[in-house]
Formats: sequence, C-alpha cells, structure tokens
Amino acid sequence: MTIAFLSTMSGFYGGEICIVELAAGFKARGHRVVCVARPGSLLAGRAAAVGLETVTLPLLDWYEPLGVGRLRRLLVERGVEILHTHVPRDHYIAAVATAGLSIRNVGTRHLLNPIHAVPLKRPFFRRFSALVAVSDAVRRSLEVAALVPPERLVTIPNGVPYPPPAPYEGLRRRAGVPPRAQVVGFVGRLCPTKGLGILLAAADRLRDRCPDLRILVAGEDGNDRRHGAALRREVARRGLDRTVTFLGYVPEAGRYCAEFDVQVVPSRAEPFGLVTLEALARGCPVVATAAGGSPEIVRHGREGFLVPPGDADALAVHLERLLASPELRRDMGEQGRVRVRNRFTADRMVESTLALYERVLGREPRARSGLA
Repeated sequence: MTIAFLSTMSGFYGGEICIVELAAGFKARGHRVVCVARPGSLLAGRAAAVGLETVTLPLLDWYEPLGVGRLRRLLVERGVEILHTHVPRDHYIAAVATAGLSIRNVGTRHLLNPIHAVPLKRPFFRRFSALVAVSDAVRRSLEVAALVPPERLVTIPNGVPYPPPAPYEGLRRRAGVPPRAQVVGFVGRLCPTKGLGILLAAADRLRDRCPDLRILVAGEDGNDRRHGAALRREVARRGLDRTVTFLGYVPEAGRYCAEFDVQVVPSRAEPFGLVTLEALARGCPVVATAAGGSPEIVRHGREGFLVPPGDADALAVHLERLLASPELRRDMGEQGRVRVRNRFTADRMVESTLALYERVLGREPRARSGLA
C-alpha cells in the first residue's frame, strides 16, 4: 500500500504527532509512505529525523492552483492509493488535488468546534471515503454536521508509544522547584479554551492547605497573545508568583510528565487529549474536566478524577485529595499505565487505521498481530 500524509501546519500539534506515529508505523509494516509538509515546518523536520520520506510543498489553500497542481503530480508520480489529512484546510486541498483520480481520501477530525457552512463544505467531502474521529465526542459532532454518510464515520482513538520513551528530566530544576515541593503540571497552549485560569483559581484556594504546591505551565501563547499576558497578570494579582512558573514552549513536553505529581487538563472540552495519555503512560494521575473526550480516557476515581468544566472549587478538592496521598497517586498512576497499554497505544492506532484503509480500498483484511 502507498500512503501519503499531508499537513500544511507550521507547528507540531496533535495532528502532526499522529501523522509521524502513523507514518512510522506503516513504514515499519512494509508500506510505502510519504509525508507532505510545509517548507520549514516542524513536521518536515520531525518526519525526516525518524527516516520518513518527506516532501515540502508551499501549499496555501484549495483554490491556489499552483500548489494544488504540484500536490496532484506528486500523488500520481508516487502511485499514492490513500491520502490522509488531519487539518480542516487540508481536507479541501486533498479533495481538489485528487478530483478525477482513483486515490481514496481519508480525513481525521481532531476538533470539537462546531462545523459551519456545512452545505458549502459537503461537496468537498463527497471525495472522502472515510472520516476518522479521535473520540466518540468528536464523532457525535460529525454526525450532527452530516458531512458524510454515517457509514463513512469511524472512531479511532489517538495512541502513544507504549512502553513510553525514556522520560526527560529538568523541568523542576529549570523552574527552581525545591525537592519537597508537590508539582502540578499543565501542558497546553495558553488560550481560553484550555482553562488555565480555572487552575489558577484552584491554586489560590489551595494556598494555605498545600504550602509546598508548585504549578509548572509548559506551553506557548495561543494566537491571541493577550490571553497569555492576562494569565500572567492574574498570577501576580493573586500573589501566586512563587507558586506558578511559566516555562513557555517545551519541546516534547509529554516526556517530562514523570516530574509531575499530578497533571491537570482543565479545558472546557478536549477533543481527545494526547497530553492526558502521555501522563498516564508514565504513571502520572490526571485531573481532567468531565467534557469532550477526556471521560473516554480517564475514569473518575481510577486513573484520576473528572471535574465539571469551570469549577475551581471541585478542581481544588480533588487536587488536594491527590496531593495529600502518595499512595493514591501511586495506585492511580499504575492504573493509568494499564489503561494506556490496553486501549491507547500507537500500535493499536496504526492497526485500526490500516484496517480502515483496507476497507476503503475494498481489500480483504490481512491477518492481525492481535493489536487491533
């Protein structure tokens, strides 16, 4: 099978992480794979670094004929059978580039945002053999939009390598965290939907009960940098300067999760949550919001706790419970490892995606290794 993965993103986020894991998994299984990326993008560098064939094309959008034409020629020259896209803009580029060809389009939806102007978008998705949702929550949003017939929708959860790669160390040292401190980690962009303000309010409530609490924030400002600035002002206003440390963008932040006592995912609603998987895989319990895809990963009272979105009091209560009990953290951390190993590995994601490809190509599924 010959597969192409396309991303026009400059950064390296959930979709790009999945592209590298999928492409590497298919290559290891003997399939031909090419990654198509934006020149100078982080994906181009990461894919090439792990030995994946990588082609850079200056793609702008579906209505830009020069870039789309170059992509079309590349797909024909490589004999691509499946073109898999992970970014909304790229779905439309793929649909135009493959018009009139026998190439099968597969798209993955990593977002929970409502889909607007559906009647205008639906003609593009007639070119798609399947749409993958990374969680059942995302799948429900696709069912409402009805971009494709229900039989073309499938849920394939994201996965992470297991056992996980060796952890990185140094975040505590970089932040000047004393040895006895209890560290709560936050990994994500500084934007309103990620809920960091709720974590700051919870930290304020814990100030007296957890004097050794430190919160490490690993993430860059979102597109609107004003929100990051407002969060820093909020830290100063609450007098949390010695509690909260902003580390900025931390490459491969998930590999530092072993340095956290607890990881918090206070988003309004996560579509799925790779950072949650990365923490659980390393034995770090998670407190997440009971919305979106997080409840499909974290089971309340087992791998961590689920709290209502926006509820700083509930978040403070469950954080205090975990921070007060090393035994509870250890038990939940171990259950988290088992949860990832049994349900959310990169191997399972690759095998499930391969089975989907075989179906859309009309081929008989090959014998599996027991991973799917």
